Amino acid sequence: PGQVVLTVVMASALVIASAKRIAAAAANMARPGDLVLASSKTLRMTQTNHFSTLHAEAEEHGGPSFTLSEEQNALKETARTFAAEEIIPVAAEYDRTMEFPRPVFNKAWEMGLVNTHIPEEYGGLGLGCMEGVIIGEELAYGCTGIMTAMEANGLAEAPVILAGTHEQKMKYLGRLTEEPLQAAYCVTEPGAGSDVAGLGTSAQRKGDSWLINGQKMWITNGGVANWYFVLAKTDPKAKAGAAFTGFIVDADSPGISVGRKEINMGQRCSDTRGITFEDVLVLDENRLGDIGHGFKVCARRTPRARNAHRAAIRQPHPFAIAPKVSFSPSCSHAASWQRFSTSSC
Repeated sequence: PGQVVLTVVMASALVIASAKRIAAAAANMARPGDLVLASSKTLRMTQTNHFSTLHAEAEEHGGPSFTLSEEQNALKETARTFAAEEIIPVAAEYDRTMEFPRPVFNKAWEMGLVNTHIPEEYGGLGLGCMEGVIIGEELAYGCTGIMTAMEANGLAEAPVILAGTHEQKMKYLGRLTEEPLQAAYCVTEPGAGSDVAGLGTSAQRKGDSWLINGQKMWITNGGVANWYFVLAKTDPKAKAGAAFTGFIVDADSPGISVGRKEINMGQRCSDTRGITFEDVLVLDENRLGDIGHGFKVCARRTPRARNAHRAAIRQPHPFAIAPKVSFSPSCSHAASWQRFSTSSC
């Protein structure tokens, strides 16, 4: 019995020690309760100085730092101001009407907040992925639907930037920088979703042209695009890595049918539709990259659609810090804190 008691006492001591270490670690973590309103015009989410200290220590010892450069901070402020002044005041109306936010897109185009990855040689800013993420996150701070409408061009541009010829880039990327036009990335299908290996849209060689047949689904900018990037199967017998080829297809090509507008929860003004291709003739000069390399081109396309949750963090913030649960802020309760913190992961 004495040995059992001793074992229980030792186990209890270990539990207490662990609990103290966990509490100490939690004290150093930034909680939603640390988020504050920095101004009456815009909702700014700032964390404790804990992370700033970590960044400074990392730089001092030659390690990685997440501190933004002056240029990146300038882009961040420009995009945030645009979201506060041009997006937020009209976001609810566009969500209600489900209309494409063309006036907002045009203003953003004039300010250089869209098509940011297009190289300078073709009229763009030639910004990197980090800068694109910064801008996209701030635009999403205003409205995810409007942000998607503004940023979807990047999906179609990426394959052209990665695999296009100089002539293709001049023609199709140049269009987007010369006028506030849209482009669409046509890959997903009703029966395959984003599973590229299961796509059924085909492209058959006809001399110096190709005939494209098939149906694409959930295509952002589908009804407003000037041109499409289309992934089609050119070798039905080959494995997925060599079966597909990419094409640039003008939206006004004969044989293209645009389906009804889909209603997307939280992004109702984003134009999402099905696109049907029926014997659509595409010149070989519009083939993007080598035959059978379409899968590789898509795999290299850098994902840029992971920042649309900014508004989802912004909007519940006032409620999280308001004293509504047991006369204390909701974010001070473990369950609320966990949900709020993991929503940004």
